[in-house]
Amino acid sequence: MDPHKGSFKINDTLSTSFRHWVARHHVDSVEGIGHIPAEGPFIVVSNHLSFFDHYLLETVLYGARGEHVYFPAKAANFHHPVKRLVRLSVGCIPLDSDNPDRNALAAMTEVLDGGDVLCMYPEGTRWTGGGLAPFNDGPFYFAVRTGIPVVPVMIHGAERILPKGEVVPHRATARLVFGARLTSAPGGRTRSAQIADLRGRARARMEQLGERAGRTYGRPDEESARLIRRRADEIAVAACVRGHGLDRTERRRIAVLHSLARASAAPRPQPALDAPAPAPAAATG
Repeated sequence: MDPHKGSFKINDTLSTSFRHWVARHHVDSVEGIGHIPAEGPFIVVSNHLSFFDHYLLETVLYGARGEHVYFPAKAANFHHPVKRLVRLSVGCIPLDSDNPDRNALAAMTEVLDGGDVLCMYPEGTRWTGGGLAPFNDGPFYFAVRTGIPVVPVMIHGAERILPKGEVVPHRATARLVFGARLTSAPGGRTRSAQIADLRGRARARMEQLGERAGRTYGRPDEESARLIRRRADEIAVAACVRGHGLDRTERRRIAVLHSLARASAAPRPQPALDAPAPAPAAATG
């Protein structure tokens, strides 16, 4: 699907080499990849530390799922032509959170109806003040309305990669910890009560994930690396069962997963914030 026809999308513009660059230089570890559904639409709810969060999440979700990933983002950030192009290039959908228009809501619904992944930041803005900022209802409204599961994730360290207001990534890494999917529980309650319940459960789960991410940041994680490699093996096995070899997308996904596995298994000392990141390799498509 294409919620904003005529624009670029991250899966069209980001080459495999760029995803490898993200994995090699900016991923500390990816824990809980088994919680990412192998098929069907879902909504990722994540904390929001940096614009680089988009690249981290897209790289992981591309490897785990291969589906397009879309990010609703503040409409005010689309007014400047360059900022608009950058945001559209990473799959951002313009959304005025105070007055969401029908087109934006229709685009997000189309994402889920098409079996793709919608990634939302319930804090509504980048927040580096410690803990989690108050949540808005957006992702939980969609989850309750559609019955689609929510997959929580916490990112630790992304603000060191690309601090707010900067455009050149620093030589730093982030740890991503995914949690078990959550679904709404109707139980005869009103929709608003279901939304509040799901929002509260997601926040509590994300607080637990955030505590774990901070505690384990920088440590090698061989168990997570093993599970990432297993997801890569599952892609290869599924291709064999279908009776044909791996297609180009499947080969790329497996390669990205192995890059993430290597990153997860390696200890990552954190350099000073003023150290620039190595430049990504030239795009290869």
